[in-house]
Amino acid sequence: MRPMFTSFRDRIFSKVQHKACAANIISLSLGTAIGWLSPFLPLLISTDSPLDQGPVTDVQATWIASLLCIGAFGGTLLFGWSAEKFGRKASLLATAVPLICFWGCVAFGTTVEVLYVARLLAGLGAAGVFLLVPMYITEIAEDRIRGTLGSFFILFLNIGTLVSFVMGSYLSYHMTAYILFTLPIVFLVLFLQFPETPQYLIRRNRVRDAESSLKYLRGYTSTPDHLEMLRSEMDGLLVQVSGEKDSTEQNSISLADFAPPSARKALLIGLVLVSLNQLSGCFALINYTAQIFADAGSDLDPNMAAIVVGAIQIIGSYGSTIIVDRCPRKHLYIVSSFFAAIGLFAMGTHGYLKSQHVDVSAINWIPVASLSFVIFIASVGLLPLTFVILSEILPPKVRGLGGSICTAFLWMISFLVVKYFPVMVELIGLHGCMWVFSAVCLSAGLFNAIFIPETRGRSIEQIIHAMENNIKS
Repeated sequence: MRPMFTSFRDRIFSKVQHKACAANIISLSLGTAIGWLSPFLPLLISTDSPLDQGPVTDVQATWIASLLCIGAFGGTLLFGWSAEKFGRKASLLATAVPLICFWGCVAFGTTVEVLYVARLLAGLGAAGVFLLVPMYITEIAEDRIRGTLGSFFILFLNIGTLVSFVMGSYLSYHMTAYILFTLPIVFLVLFLQFPETPQYLIRRNRVRDAESSLKYLRGYTSTPDHLEMLRSEMDGLLVQVSGEKDSTEQNSISLADFAPPSARKALLIGLVLVSLNQLSGCFALINYTAQIFADAGSDLDPNMAAIVVGAIQIIGSYGSTIIVDRCPRKHLYIVSSFFAAIGLFAMGTHGYLKSQHVDVSAINWIPVASLSFVIFIASVGLLPLTFVILSEILPPKVRGLGGSICTAFLWMISFLVVKYFPVMVELIGLHGCMWVFSAVCLSAGLFNAIFIPETRGRSIEQIIHAMENNIKS
């Protein structure tokens, strides 16, 4: 009997895994929109610019890079409200619309102002994807596989980034836009058949719909064993939601819902986590990958170096999906932060020696190797676990609003980092920026060690209990 039970559990994992992959097609699409900047920014500032007005200025280039974050800041508030008002599914479907419009602007726009609008639209879509994909996956996944499925988000995001790096190197500016225009449309078609999350339906007193959703997600049939498993899981969800306020109050979430210590602490930890995620510099490095390698004096072609980094990033992200539910989250996050700090420090040291006119021709491999290592190791732990942990530590009642607040804060920090990264390079040099990012990564590891409880394999109730009682292990 036990082997049959285990086999069915494995089939459940496979079924939910396939749904998580389909849901993450929108993450793949967002990754292509984010990665578009690296191969095409050098083209936009060159004399071969596809825009009617010719090359964009350096100031315009920084706005093209950073306006995505402004769009995302506003989009976070919109999609946070939408997730509670219309549900996770409808809101996630809506994220495809601004991404379709982004590629339309890139394909047919001929002025820098249209690119500004395009990046704002990409940011709007990014806000919804960053907020809703982890939320949706958390609410459909079993506790034992929640981390693995949650880490798919960053994996698909990174695959999309690499797709843009490759296509930008080998295809034309307009052809790339025409092809990638189809990805969010594919997501719309596939995701339409997916159900709303059981947790959201129960909070709206739609228990029968929640039961149907759970049957679809798990593949339960009408056999006695399956019905018993369905009742057991439904009972657990009902108990979880019963700890919240009655349905009339659930529809109106306010700051008063953050009064419980566990909710307050989770929100503060979330704000710090997303800040460290962006101040680690990884998002800025991805946006300016090709330019960074050119400025660092690497012997490798900048676009080819960006492709190498993108491929390594995917390997790291895939590694995360394999080990995230096998290793303690804390250990994985701390170790990846520590080694990312070492890689950034090495890259900064290379840049400093070069700025002092030291002959570094024998070690010109260091920029590519260091940045590749940093992106790899950060993709294993520091980057994906930020969103996995955030979706796990926020209590269900405030997950939508709390996630919105944290995601909006993330994009505000991201805007400052991306917009002013070139300015900081001018002020303290590329090496100085790498050293600052290195210090932030060290701080991230220390923060996790001191303040964040272990969440691997724990139910939401157990995580909340750990938050309330300062249990770290």
